[in-house]
Amino acid sequence: MTSPLGPLVLAGSGEYTPTMDIVDRYLLEQCGDKVVLIATSCAQEGEERMTWWEQLGIAQFLRFGVVATPVRIVDSADANVPEHAERIAAADIIWFSGGSPPYLAQAFNETACFRALEAANRRGAAVAGSSGGLGVLNVDMPSLQIDAPPGPTGLGLAAPIRAMAHFDRMEARRPEAIERTVGALLPGQKAIGVDEDTAIVWTKGAWHVMGHKRAVVYESDLSRTIFHPGAVIDILPPPTRSLSLSK
Repeated sequence: MTSPLGPLVLAGSGEYTPTMDIVDRYLLEQCGDKVVLIATSCAQEGEERMTWWEQLGIAQFLRFGVVATPVRIVDSADANVPEHAERIAAADIIWFSGGSPPYLAQAFNETACFRALEAANRRGAAVAGSSGGLGVLNVDMPSLQIDAPPGPTGLGLAAPIRAMAHFDRMEARRPEAIERTVGALLPGQKAIGVDEDTAIVWTKGAWHVMGHKRAVVYESDLSRTIFHPGAVIDILPPPTRSLSLSK
């Protein structure tokens, strides 16, 4: 049996919009209404962009009668501020909006905020990320960009999973990126494409598809299996952290 980690949400896009209502409603019902919003992955785009994401998140949760709290974390220095870590530790839901996954991973890597995030999830809080927000969830793997800075591309809360966000768009415009991602996986790791306005959610011992489109699981030979909303993804492994907690 796996241990009851809090939910993990890996979304292809759609955070803080009505397309994620089914996910947000589920998280509020299962976890509670202390919601923290983190826009770190877009910090390189400037404060105005961070504020835009934060305000979008506030508006989304106000639709459910919940006052969400942004925690402004620009870099690793901010991610080591005790007050920020305390807010994350006390949250029921922590949502990471879009931007750059490697930037988010490097900003949170080995910080007080990441330790608080991991501990909060272990006690039952949900950790949700969309697009760039997957930087704290995806398994680490070599960057596919030639000029990428050194450091992790994912911090692995959902390891051994590597989700490819905006998958329907990637499939249409950059199919070679899918091949490179699948080809870079190590034994035991799994790649899954998550379409826009769609999420895969680890909850109650299984991966579920929520939202409006598809999730596509890849094998190392590029063969694939498609799952639709409402499906349980029975060929996707559980988070390694859930197995270690069950021992």
